[in-house]
Amino acid sequence: MERSQRDQFHDVFVLHSRPFRNSSQIVELLTAEQGRVGVVARGVRRGKKSSSALLQPFRPLQVSWSGRGELYTLTRVEEVGSAGYPLIGRRLLCGLYANELLVRLLHREESHPDLFLAYQRLLLQLEQGEHEGRVLRGFEIHLLEAIGFGFDLHQDGQGLPIYPQQRYGYHPEEGLMPINSSNGRQVSVMGQTLEWLRSTEHEVEQWILREARQLLRSAIDHHLPSELQSRKLLAQYGALN
Repeated sequence: MERSQRDQFHDVFVLHSRPFRNSSQIVELLTAEQGRVGVVARGVRRGKKSSSALLQPFRPLQVSWSGRGELYTLTRVEEVGSAGYPLIGRRLLCGLYANELLVRLLHREESHPDLFLAYQRLLLQLEQGEHEGRVLRGFEIHLLEAIGFGFDLHQDGQGLPIYPQQRYGYHPEEGLMPINSSNGRQVSVMGQTLEWLRSTEHEVEQWILREARQLLRSAIDHHLPSELQSRKLLAQYGALN
């Protein structure tokens, strides 16, 4: 690898890390230019390298790497600005949920620059105390669209416009189809909910948030082989509080 490539800095966030061999870690990064990237951070588990304290979630970083293949070798880490987005309690778990979604749904080295900005905006909104359900639904919509599994929120599976007072059933392969009533077994939403999901920028009634959560959970789960660990943590946190 040429020196200029080795020294090139990338804007990143740490999504996840796991032990590797005796003293290293495999770190999953979300980058602005290359999407999800995996790097080996050598020696950081000894705690002697400055990078060991910086490679934490929710902190904007600039990093460089070298090598080829599926995993690169981390060469440098620098902090960007302040200490990042300090999330606590349930908001911390919401951030971990977003991180797990990105690790599980993104293929390595597929560029999603808009998704990087959406993720950064999500962290800021969580830090500022905005409604968790509202900002998570907006992020989920953006993520599904980025990976090619988004909804057409303007027309149904038959090509007809979405009507606010019409109920729609969700079919993973067919999209959203008008139905007469909910049978309790099929995920369904009102057209009002779909209209709100086009932007998610304003506050809405709880039933719309509930429908939006159920719809997006069903869509996301269709593309996951197993349950998300962060959802279990959120459920446990709710039970304890």
